[in-house]
Amino acid sequence: MKDVKPVNVMDCPICGGKNTLKVFSNQLDIPYFGKVMETTLICEKCKYRKSDIIPLEVKEPKRYTLKVSSEEDLNKRVVRSATGHVRIPELGFEVRPGPASEGYISNVEGVLNRLEDAVRMLIRWGDEEERRKGEEVLKRIEDVKRGKEDITLIIEDPMGHSAIIGDGVKEEKLSEEEVKKLSEGNILIMEKDKNKS
Repeated sequence: MKDVKPVNVMDCPICGGKNTLKVFSNQLDIPYFGKVMETTLICEKCKYRKSDIIPLEVKEPKRYTLKVSSEEDLNKRVVRSATGHVRIPELGFEVRPGPASEGYISNVEGVLNRLEDAVRMLIRWGDEEERRKGEEVLKRIEDVKRGKEDITLIIEDPMGHSAIIGDGVKEEKLSEEEVKKLSEGNILIMEKDKNKS
């Protein structure tokens, strides 16, 4: 960032430094995301740093569905934008984006690793029943990674910037009603799988 000049300089909301927070912006064209504005905030005093990518164009709202049943499926590419919703119905898992959501590019196994991290956090904060359910979900995720259990990974994005890439991925356009339903806040839901007793 040495050659890039800040587009704005302001007081840091973290440390209170006067004119120490520099804002850098850069327009990029990223595969699957399209045109985006990359923005980075850096405080010279406290070293606070925050980066974000903001899509500059709207694409067709899409749903991607992948039945994960092999090690090969774990390696399929996942692009999740800040507006992407992620669900794994068999595990009772759903993440809806909120104001602090960030996009990422990973693979299916990376999505499962993120789920494991979220479940471990819930286990630390939960009551005895929530801890028991969390441990059960962690075991099932491990079974998925070992090919002992199949799951369905679903990513829905009303802005069309998310995707699952690879053979066996089902791609569908979202209806206006589905797009409207996806516009509700951010939430992490862990429910008991209704197919398991």
